[in-house]
Amino acid sequence: MNDTVKEVFSFGKEIEKIVSFETIFALVVKLGLCALVVLIAALIIKILNKCVKKLIYSHKGFSERKSKTLYTVCASVIRYVIYFFAVCQVLSLFGVNVMSFIAVAGVGSVAIAFGAQSLVQDIITGMFILAEDQFAVGDVITLEGYSGTVEGIGIRTTRLRSADGNLFIIPNGQVKIVTNMSKGFNRAVVDISVAYEENIDRVISVMREELAKAFDTNGINGLLKIPEVLGVVDLADSAVVIRISADSAIGENWAIEREIRRIIKNRFDKEGICIPYPQLVVRNQEGEV
Repeated sequence: MNDTVKEVFSFGKEIEKIVSFETIFALVVKLGLCALVVLIAALIIKILNKCVKKLIYSHKGFSERKSKTLYTVCASVIRYVIYFFAVCQVLSLFGVNVMSFIAVAGVGSVAIAFGAQSLVQDIITGMFILAEDQFAVGDVITLEGYSGTVEGIGIRTTRLRSADGNLFIIPNGQVKIVTNMSKGFNRAVVDISVAYEENIDRVISVMREELAKAFDTNGINGLLKIPEVLGVVDLADSAVVIRISADSAIGENWAIEREIRRIIKNRFDKEGICIPYPQLVVRNQEGEV
């Protein structure tokens, strides 16, 4: 019984040592230092980002899209590097030998590499995307079936904002085919349907005249040259389909398509050209309509 009491008493003393004021104070100090390290790291990241942004945007050899892309990548690298050193500093505060930790990580790097093949692939692909200038921040692109505007390019992922506001985060390693709609120019393509009863040669002539007029008077913003009426592209069930092609400034193709439909519809109304629409003809038993 006395031995049990002694053991309990001894355990109580050990607990007192653990929860002593000095121990708690030391722990609070370490936690405070950790918070300070994180705060300093965030401040350094902010300062470095401002310096890098100023340096990149002041370079006359970079276009705006190139400057945005380089800045997002540099900001991503800075964030990873500074946080790595911050984590090492936090570990050292708790008595962890950082050099030994790095050495152990180096020994296990081969094993880690097998489990991080996709991560390495993401980083390497991201480097090729930047080197080959496949796309940049602000470009309208399609990646792996997702379309939108590039908001950011990191060393591992690409952020894509769709027209309806959704944000897609795509690993760079998954990028196989890129459709870039912001290189050089866009092309607006509009199909116009007219009734079979209309004189197609006259309809095409009217369309060419109206489109040339719109270009000469700057009636359609963003056009690079006179829209071309390519001709009949389909003989549908109830309409003859005529296609229009127009080279446009970057990002203006959708607005131009809407404007072309508007002006063609107004001109057709003036000329009495019929755009077909579904109709239902009912006859009685005597054959009367």
